Amino acid sequence: MKKSSIKTSILALAIALLAPLALVAQQSGNTKESSSMIGKTSKAEFERINKEGAEKVKAISPTSQKLSEEDQALFLEVANAGNQQMLISQIAAQRATNPQVKELAQAEVEEQAGLATKLKEIATAKGIQLPNGVSTQTEEMLSRYNKISGGEVDRYYIAESAVKGHEKLDKLMSSVESKAKDSNLKEVAAAAHPLVRTHLKVSKEVLNTLSGGGTVGNK
Repeated sequence: MKKSSIKTSILALAIALLAPLALVAQQSGNTKESSSMIGKTSKAEFERINKEGAEKVKAISPTSQKLSEEDQALFLEVANAGNQQMLISQIAAQRATNPQVKELAQAEVEEQAGLATKLKEIATAKGIQLPNGVSTQTEEMLSRYNKISGGEVDRYYIAESAVKGHEKLDKLMSSVESKAKDSNLKEVAAAAHPLVRTHLKVSKEVLNTLSGGGTVGNK
């Protein structure tokens, strides 16, 4: 199979995975686990931070001010990183066996979906073309999920996406905060960075329990 055909197939898979997004969000709201914690963080606090962050992202008003080359590079990096997190989390939300891993993945899908919507609004206002495809790294991670199942999905998602992915996002948001000149880009970082840090903290807590440091839901 030609490389272009492989990329087309993977992109089609990614698009198909996003189709049930509304259903995943609904399931997230309706599912009631016996535990009131995610890792060592209370669900109430986790949900409060997620809601507060989503409202801040939604409140950003796009401007038509054009981005410098440096700001546009940062903007596209944020968009690509968020897209990867959303696609991988979508799979984990559907296939994870651990209740708290599933809930963490669902929260990530909702966070990144809201951010993607706002980035699209900003891109439209500023005349920026967002990337249509997925990165090579995202392709590799999506392919990896076809080869694993059960608890391996939980461990792979938490280690590679929830922890390592958020560590990269944490550094990226810090770069945006220190280097960006555009007001919208700075607002995105200000709204999203606290969420990234919270998700990273909770992800590390869940990873610790999956590695034998405690009990999280079903093992």
